[in-house]
Amino acid sequence: MYLKVMSPDALIFEWEAEKVVIPTMAGEICILPHHIPLSSIIKPWIVRILPTDKNAHEFVKWTKFLFDHDEITFSVGKGLLYLDWQSIVLLVGAVTTIPISDEAALEQMKKDMEKEIEQIKLQGDIDEIDKAYLSLQKITADLKLHRMHKHRL
Repeated sequence: MYLKVMSPDALIFEWEAEKVVIPTMAGEICILPHHIPLSSIIKPWIVRILPTDKNAHEFVKWTKFLFDHDEITFSVGKGLLYLDWQSIVLLVGAVTTIPISDEAALEQMKKDMEKEIEQIKLQGDIDEIDKAYLSLQKITADLKLHRMHKHRL
């Protein structure tokens, strides 16, 4: 399967993949070759890719990704998934391939966002609450990615 991961800023990943695990609003979807076509909303969390070429380290050596065995892992913000018989396209709002190295900074960002959500709730603006929760989910995904990286070292 051909996989393309894009953010508004850049093309993040473009390669053949054997398996892709994507967080959606309906739960995680594991996509294998010959999966039925679908489209879905991606929720902020961790994406895992098993490249067809097991030497993907060589392909992505110019960039920074986390590897768990042969899988590439990164966190994403909210986005869209499009899958046809031949390719997968992920259009995501934000991508973190390597989280910031300071876990305390990520924890503080999470606490700050939680406080901000409480303030937004008092205003009652549903759209702003939704945006803030998506930001909180992305920060939490980055924190999980950081912890995954820390445990591999």
